[in-house]
Amino acid sequence: MADTEFVRLVRDALAHLYDHAYLQRHPLARGLVAPQIAAAHTRGRELRRILLDAIEALNPGANVPVRALERRPYAILFGLYVEGQSQPEVAAALGIGPRQLRRDRADALVALASLVQDRLRVLPVQQLSSDSLRRESERLASDREPVDVTELVRGILPLVSAMASQRNVAVAVELPEALPQPVSNRTLLRQVLIGLASQALGASPWRRLTLQARVATGSLGIGLALEPGLSAAAQALESVAPVAMLAEALGAALLRETQGGVEHIWVLLPLHDETLILVVDDNQELFALFQRYAAGQPYRLLHAASADQALQAARALKPDIVTIDLMLPERDGWELLQALRADPATAGIPALVCSVLEEPALARAMGAQGYLKKPVGQGELLAALEAVRRQVWAGAGHPAGPAGS
Repeated sequence: MADTEFVRLVRDALAHLYDHAYLQRHPLARGLVAPQIAAAHTRGRELRRILLDAIEALNPGANVPVRALERRPYAILFGLYVEGQSQPEVAAALGIGPRQLRRDRADALVALASLVQDRLRVLPVQQLSSDSLRRESERLASDREPVDVTELVRGILPLVSAMASQRNVAVAVELPEALPQPVSNRTLLRQVLIGLASQALGASPWRRLTLQARVATGSLGIGLALEPGLSAAAQALESVAPVAMLAEALGAALLRETQGGVEHIWVLLPLHDETLILVVDDNQELFALFQRYAAGQPYRLLHAASADQALQAARALKPDIVTIDLMLPERDGWELLQALRADPATAGIPALVCSVLEEPALARAMGAQGYLKKPVGQGELLAALEAVRRQVWAGAGHPAGPAGS
């Protein structure tokens, strides 16, 4: 538990939450803010972000009623210090008297100070070495459960709004109804989204930031839409290597695309643990090799030794991706690719042509999403599968690529 003096410092900083000059010289700023962050964004702004993030950590979630006891610490701190409400206003909203409010505020400040003080014991992400950050993110990522994306996004909205208000950026939320729940680590996913928003807001005076989500086959994208401009978002993405590492630990990818002058930064999450790959090749040894390559990866491989077997399997199983050898017996890989594209039941299945022949242009012209030249190495196979997964998610006509590309 934080000591009395530390609680006093936290309360004092909260009382001046929007006084940048005051926070800039506050004792907490010197103790909590990394030197490189201080140089880039100033200590005052970063101290405000730390306090807002700690308040948000007390949020029990949107499903908890407004007047529930477990929500009271968050509601009191958010109402008094983030929204600037008076004590009578907060007490009335919670249905409690002034004396109870004072007692509950004291308890809430102790809880908040304990969270803030943890930053003195655990280095912030920007100060961790790559190895330390990777170990910590992988440790957290091993603890996964279905994540309510709507609740998560609305949970970080007050924090993002507070950061955006400092730059006069409007904030909105656009979420489809009944979003699927990806299996992920809620804490890491929150940090990825907060980190992206922080970096984007620090890079350029955007007019509007929208928290959004969209679903595609096998994937869920959660991200930001930034209006207007292009170059500032690219600069922001170049400086989020720690955020990208957190996303990687989740099995997610950062992607960027531009539509109508609006820059979109997406966190792409798989919606199921395994991507089904149909490997079409008459060489059983190549299938065994691909199985070894995919060991430990979120892929499940099935084998078809001929075009007819492949068509039957594709119609019945609807694989996420099919790899096609061109030198198949009876009907070759070109014929198979044509048959897949001509059948409405299989036309949308992404295809990777895999052959000793050098025909990448022809393969793409016939509807393949990628081309692998044999012999294929492990890195080449996994990179090609990931590239197809991203390409399909981004959709035809919407260019997408890894963050920072």
